[in-house]
Amino acid sequence: MSNHKLAGFTIIETVLFLGISSFLVVALIVGTGASINTQRYMDAVETFKSVLQQQYSDLSSVQNSRNDNWSCGSNALPTTTGAVKDNRGQSDCILVGKYMRIENDKMAMYTVIGHPKNTMTIESNDIKSLKENYVLNISKTETDASTLEWGTQIAYPATESGKSYSRPATPRKLGILIVRSPDSGQVYTFTSEDDGVPLVASITATTLADMLVTGNGTPGQGEQLICINSNGLLERNDRGVLLNSFATNASAVELVTNEYLKTTESKLQC
Repeated sequence: MSNHKLAGFTIIETVLFLGISSFLVVALIVGTGASINTQRYMDAVETFKSVLQQQYSDLSSVQNSRNDNWSCGSNALPTTTGAVKDNRGQSDCILVGKYMRIENDKMAMYTVIGHPKNTMTIESNDIKSLKENYVLNISKTETDASTLEWGTQIAYPATESGKSYSRPATPRKLGILIVRSPDSGQVYTFTSEDDGVPLVASITATTLADMLVTGNGTPGQGEQLICINSNGLLERNDRGVLLNSFATNASAVELVTNEYLKTTESKLQC
């Protein structure tokens, strides 16, 4: 009678197989989760860039959505009260720009209205004319609000310290004023940071006028690197949106990475 050995796995081989399989499954899950978070972060940065670019597009194709039920006073604020109403296209107030307020992960966009002052003077440039000849205000009835995607937030860029960079900081507030000159049609962009960015209820004609500062600074027309903090999605945040100095159109808004910033010899990183 012949003896036959039955083919099979030993206990050690079975345990080893299960251990390796479990390791591979965990690695696959972790890798997939990291990939999803990276894609979510990139989508959030791209969406934020698109929202900022959209403000320029809206300004280049302004639509008057109001009806005949409001009038516009010398403070450039529309109202639906009072006996005198403005016919569409016959108001002294004009749509001159967009104001964008960003705080952490919240964004709010407003239409900027201009009203010519009683006494108009000839100024040497568009910005002086805007300050001296027009009252600017925001229409609180024409508001578009949104939130940065996937819990991301705007952050200050990291600054170079020796051969290393400090980590970008939150919270951050930023105000962006985009106006088209009623005189020349030229578009100008101004930014303001920190406490110069008021809550919606406190945005006044003076607030907007104080942002109309010429030169490469803030408030003013200077470059702004808006880093996007992943807020835990990723270990490191390496992307941001660059608003170039003296911006006049949507092409001045760029998506940048730390690798790109290094090639420009920038002393800022995200």
